[in-house]
Amino acid sequence: MKRIIITLLLIAISATTIAQSDTLSNQKTRKYSKVWNLSFEQGAMLGNGTEVGDQLAEASYYNGLDLRLGFRVNDYSDIYNQVYRLPVMGIGWYSSTFQQDEVIGKPNAIYYYFDMPIRFERNRKITMSYLAAFGLSYNFNPYDEVSNPGDVFIGSYRNCYVNLALLMNYHITPKWTTSLSVGFKHFSNGSFKQPNYGINLVPVALSVSYKPKAYKPFEGEKIIPEFISHNQFNIALIAGSKNYSEGEPNYLKAGLSVNWLRAFSYKYKAGLGLDVFYAGGYEERNSATATFANTMSYAVVGSWEWALNKHLYVPIAFAVYLKRSEDNGERDGFYERVGIRYRFNNNMFAGITIKAHKGVADIFEWTIGYTLKHDPNKY
Repeated sequence: MKRIIITLLLIAISATTIAQSDTLSNQKTRKYSKVWNLSFEQGAMLGNGTEVGDQLAEASYYNGLDLRLGFRVNDYSDIYNQVYRLPVMGIGWYSSTFQQDEVIGKPNAIYYYFDMPIRFERNRKITMSYLAAFGLSYNFNPYDEVSNPGDVFIGSYRNCYVNLALLMNYHITPKWTTSLSVGFKHFSNGSFKQPNYGINLVPVALSVSYKPKAYKPFEGEKIIPEFISHNQFNIALIAGSKNYSEGEPNYLKAGLSVNWLRAFSYKYKAGLGLDVFYAGGYEERNSATATFANTMSYAVVGSWEWALNKHLYVPIAFAVYLKRSEDNGERDGFYERVGIRYRFNNNMFAGITIKAHKGVADIFEWTIGYTLKHDPNKY
């Protein structure tokens, strides 16, 4: 899982760099603005519905510190810069301490993030934006039956990191900004190692940002060419590793996904598809003969793509099983999927998603695939 998430980070960082290069290569001056941000947060930990877990959560408030370095491309003619009102994208490092750190640990994280204004900032003193971040977290004290039985939330030292936040920003000067935010943080290993209820936090944060070179405010009108709708087909191969029981081996879970999508704006595509999954190790896990019927499952999928730029996008899906097996961890009749992917210029794409049942992770899906499309729009 560590290699997968590190690869994801590299893909995301490369996406930002390439997007900047694509945008700036057509300009005489290749300029972007840097933003440094330091954030301090406090918050509550949510329980997991078990007596031990709820007691631990009630006794565990935490403090957190974030350091981010972001970049904003200064090209007002770029379509996605216009669509997202001159967003900031970059990398960050996170550190936290819990009151019950001997049980939970002192988690850190490295991550990729984007911060998107809700409206063009122009010369406003007060603005709003939303932030999303994902990456690799580490330094947990994982569950151990003997040495740490109290951590019923998570069974791994390394986990994924997800942060969503809504920010209110006050621009003190063109270079200095202070922000107040409320959000949601999630740590999970995608059922790579049990237990994996995940750790969920609700933080309130105060931050300060510094721009070494102040932004030139956008004062014009948003001009975006009319979008021409078109169809596309995604064909993806999926592979993941799943731990079904504490102390037991991991087993392969693989799949094939085929989706039709209709692109109806620069930001969004939606459509339908079919997922087919294979669950390995059935005989070892269940002391029964593996057959096509008990190792395979399939589902109808409603898919959504949220494009952050012409390369980087967030796949979101809700699926209903046509056939499933609880022996393979398919605990409910439906599942959700969300993640991040990068589409190359040759229409190949790669990324990682998390497949979950009612918010409980089934697997991290390492995905590689190809898109069939004819996009008449000019970016």
